[in-house]
Amino acid sequence: MSGSSPAGQQAARELQATAVEYPKPPAECAAAPAGEAAPRGIRIGIIGRATEDEAWAVALARYPEDRKGQLTQQLATKVSDSVWRRQLSALAEQSAPQARSVYWLGPFQNYKAVCPFLVGSYAQVADELARYIAGGYRTLILDVPATGEEMQHVGQVFARAAGERLAA
Repeated sequence: MSGSSPAGQQAARELQATAVEYPKPPAECAAAPAGEAAPRGIRIGIIGRATEDEAWAVALARYPEDRKGQLTQQLATKVSDSVWRRQLSALAEQSAPQARSVYWLGPFQNYKAVCPFLVGSYAQVADELARYIAGGYRTLILDVPATGEEMQHVGQVFARAAGERLAA
């Protein structure tokens, strides 16, 4: 269930449900206090490739800047009472739509997706994913991969993230 607001997190605890968030960058996500939080999950998109440049070429081709989408996103934020939408919008205001960072809000800013994306080499994205897992997130809901081939790339990221977690 939605876990972006304190009320959603409280409801998840009471119902013993997983509180799903639209996360901030992993470095900004606080670990849940032991025993106090509901099980945690995140919704993210992943674009990983062998190199960072390959991943960004795919990401920018799939999610180009779109002024109409940006205006739609701004309107959706103004009329929504959603905590997660306001949180992501505030983060998006602090970054350029096409800024190159592993944590990327370009698709959200252009109204093409409703979650942050992790973009980069398999190793870069796996490292960020492992940070979320280390922070207590156990349920990972993916934005729909564009193709079956894309799902194979996502699999590479998860395999590396699992390896990093086992090595830690």
